[in-house]
Amino acid sequence: MKETARSTALNALLQMEKNEGYSNLVIDKALKAAGLDRRDAALASTIFYGVLERQLTLDHFLERCLRSPGKKLDQTVKTALRCAAYQICFLDRIPDSAAVNETVELVKKSGKPGFSGLVNGVLRSLIRQKESLSLPQGEDIPALSLRYSVPEELIFLWQASYGKEIALKLLEALTERSKTYLRVNTLKLSPAELKAILEKQGVSLEPLAFPQGCGALENCGSLASLPEFQEGLFHVQDLSAQLVCEILDPQPGEAVCDCCAAPGGKTFTLAEKMGDTGTITALELYKGRVKLISSGAERLGLSSIAAKMADASKPMTGLPAMDRVLCDVPCSGYGVIRRKPEIRYKSLASVRELPKLQYEILRNAAALLKPGGRLVYSTCTLNPAENGEVAEKFLQENPGFLPLKIDLPEIRRTVREPSHHLTMLPFSGASDGFFAAAFLKR
Repeated sequence: MKETARSTALNALLQMEKNEGYSNLVIDKALKAAGLDRRDAALASTIFYGVLERQLTLDHFLERCLRSPGKKLDQTVKTALRCAAYQICFLDRIPDSAAVNETVELVKKSGKPGFSGLVNGVLRSLIRQKESLSLPQGEDIPALSLRYSVPEELIFLWQASYGKEIALKLLEALTERSKTYLRVNTLKLSPAELKAILEKQGVSLEPLAFPQGCGALENCGSLASLPEFQEGLFHVQDLSAQLVCEILDPQPGEAVCDCCAAPGGKTFTLAEKMGDTGTITALELYKGRVKLISSGAERLGLSSIAAKMADASKPMTGLPAMDRVLCDVPCSGYGVIRRKPEIRYKSLASVRELPKLQYEILRNAAALLKPGGRLVYSTCTLNPAENGEVAEKFLQENPGFLPLKIDLPEIRRTVREPSHHLTMLPFSGASDGFFAAAFLKR
């Protein structure tokens, strides 16, 4: 079967149902395999991300059109219905008839011809009801869940942790596209120089006043295909991740360790901040990810980075004492939902054991520090069990460490928390949702 925009989106979404990778990697691979032209590739991506972002809303609309609401559907059929419903309800430029007809044919070609009548009937019913479709407008959790397509338990967590006002702002932020940020390789050129170079490629770069070397992009497309990327003039890194590096604040000539370092963005930023002097030991569990860090460092021309295999959940031996250690641990990722929309459907039960692992990694990372050294613990999630609770447990059980105040004037503190904690939110001067805690070894 020749791949189309709709079949590519459907197949990529079915892969997501099987938990076969992050959304950006899954759709990139699917687009590459399909060989679509630019217009069809854009449509496939729009449908793919649209369904992920609005899954609960789409299911609510489709339930109203089923003869037997609540009946379990074949997964291929269910996903195809979501794709069509997204086109009908949210894509004005696609005729409703095209969305229906193409989806019916797609279901047949996907080996489910017996369901073509059901699909046709449900979608025609959806079109008839289109003008009267509505979502509950109240601010109770079930209404918010349907309106923003976020599971009720996650909304409850955010309300209980941060208050209803901040939780609502978070939900609204999820409806916006996150900006793409890069880190200029300031060892090779200035942000202004890179801005001028990229403008010739049709890419708009707006350098930020803080942190220095950070810039926001527009009209960027595939950055890895740009010659400036291959020449090592920048690497892609979110603003919040760069702010974590500001908190660690490494100095030229120091010995620094980045635990759980892949894909290497923070390692590269730390090396550039240090003027590529001193040493940065980047630790990763898997050989392939270690190679990823090494190749990135080579592309950027950074010689101070040594990438090594290590399991940070176990004591790390054979390493020199460090001046500063960054402990950016594996986490649930609830702070990066705008970039990876599928994460919103990850149940809280499935991440319940993460704080134990995070604490072990933090404790092992702390053992690498010299007296007077700085330790920063960070995550890209918005879940206090993985954030403040892990940080406070570490302080209570490790009297050799003191809390270290985090002071980033450009970031508004919107969450009530100790001064050595910082919860970064999309509307507080940061971008993705991140957490950091800082400690000083006595």
